[in-house]
Amino acid sequence: RKMEITAPATSKCIIYWKRKVKSEYMRLRQLKRFQANMGAKALFVANFVKVHEKTQILNEDWKKLRVQPVQLMKPVSGHPFLKQCTVESIFPGFSSQTLYMRTLNTVALVPIMYSWSPLQQNFMVEDETVLCNIPYMGDEVKEEDETFIEELINNYDGKVHGEE
Repeated sequence: RKMEITAPATSKCIIYWKRKVKSEYMRLRQLKRFQANMGAKALFVANFVKVHEKTQILNEDWKKLRVQPVQLMKPVSGHPFLKQCTVESIFPGFSSQTLYMRTLNTVALVPIMYSWSPLQQNFMVEDETVLCNIPYMGDEVKEEDETFIEELINNYDGKVHGEE
């Protein structure tokens, strides 16, 4: 018996099959993602129905006890993940307002080292070593004001107006 030797594959054939395999692989990945999303949506709807039933049971019991019932979330048709919020006024002149609520993701807290905390005492800050201005106290300087200016100059070690 003779073995048949096949002709070597051409580069066009290899490129064709690479494209075919890649497109099929992408299609399967997209299908898997789509099925996972549909599964999550189905679980959400099932859980929503359970919560709705339990809430109705609690509200019926609470009505007997004269406790304020829990307001139920109304799913929006076509958008089961959006909540619809309605504000109704008891005044006749105001119409009810309806809008969709969007959930906000939690924001990371500011680290403790960056937050402010109140001080329990005053601290002496040594950033100014030269007294730039002496406040004008008026022509009639009282003795209390003179002591204030003397203390001010003493705090700056006698360095006034940039003199050293």
